Amino acid sequence: MFRKITLVFVCAVMLPFAAKNLSAQDFVDLCGQADKCDGQKVFPPSQGRSCPSGDFQKFTIRQVSDFGERPVWSPDGKKIAFVEKEFGNVWELDLDSGRARCLTCNFKNQGFLRVHYMKDGDFLLLGPQRYQDAFSSRVFHTGFLWMPADLSKAPQWIGEEHYEGVAVSRESRKIAYTKTWLDTALHYPSALYVAELTRDGKIVNSKAVYRSPQLIEAQDFLPGDRGIVFTRYTPTYEAFGIDLATKQVTNYSLSPASEEPEGIFPDGVWTLMESDRHARKPGDMDLDIYMLKLDGIGKNVRRLTNFSDTPGQKASNPAVSPEGCRVAFMKSVKADDTRFITGKGAGLYLLEFYDCKQ
Repeated sequence: MFRKITLVFVCAVMLPFAAKNLSAQDFVDLCGQADKCDGQKVFPPSQGRSCPSGDFQKFTIRQVSDFGERPVWSPDGKKIAFVEKEFGNVWELDLDSGRARCLTCNFKNQGFLRVHYMKDGDFLLLGPQRYQDAFSSRVFHTGFLWMPADLSKAPQWIGEEHYEGVAVSRESRKIAYTKTWLDTALHYPSALYVAELTRDGKIVNSKAVYRSPQLIEAQDFLPGDRGIVFTRYTPTYEAFGIDLATKQVTNYSLSPASEEPEGIFPDGVWTLMESDRHARKPGDMDLDIYMLKLDGIGKNVRRLTNFSDTPGQKASNPAVSPEGCRVAFMKSVKADDTRFITGKGAGLYLLEFYDCKQ
């Protein structure tokens, strides 16, 4: 099942932007239009280059799909997998051709919330074993399913119910996830686990590496699997990290804003995050995508999108490409069901950093 997607460029007011450094207390007017580059754009991926995070401050944004949410990158950076909607099927978009194909439509399933590529191209899917309703199936009964890269088998339930998302290593078969009192009273309040996914779809060597007095969610591995960045949800949404060798925990946000880290750049210097630092009342969840430097200071921050300037929409769920030169994300609009703050996916976008020719 294929679907041809027309590439749409975002209006001129959206591109290009120059990133800015700002203080943790600066919540207004963070975006300014960059000086023009005389049309001389050099996108590093086309030159076989990689992008050290923070070095490329100008970028363009274009729409690559008119549906879908929660995009993730394939290991080779040529495709983006995503779910069509909450508890929907999983799709894959080929960026060269613009063609999208449904990966799970031919298999009976209960719907999916997220999808991830493993290092070898296999798929780790998140969803319920049996769908009951949107609230309980997401909050209480989300678990893992495995599907081979060649789609020769239907998604197989492998269990390990957990809270919200999962961190997937780019360098190994390790995953990290959180179990909480929402799953079982034995995990009150939150426990962060690291495990491995075998090539035949089994979770092994699961071990708790951190127990938190607040609700947390695993987000991404640091390079070399040396640590994990996670979200702490109470009393505010904040970006935290743990060094797996020393067990040292760091608050990267240090901000009253709502901030959720969503993807670390390959060099481990910066992370993408959803944030409302631009809001006059931080905590309103009028989210846009930022970059946050993982230096523990909380002040080296760059705003990348301004979707929330339009009432009823925001940008969320950013994912950085393997070479660090591109960011895929979703536009989210207010859903009819307002129990979840994530909103409803209304299309996928691609942000591409570039250099200016001299």
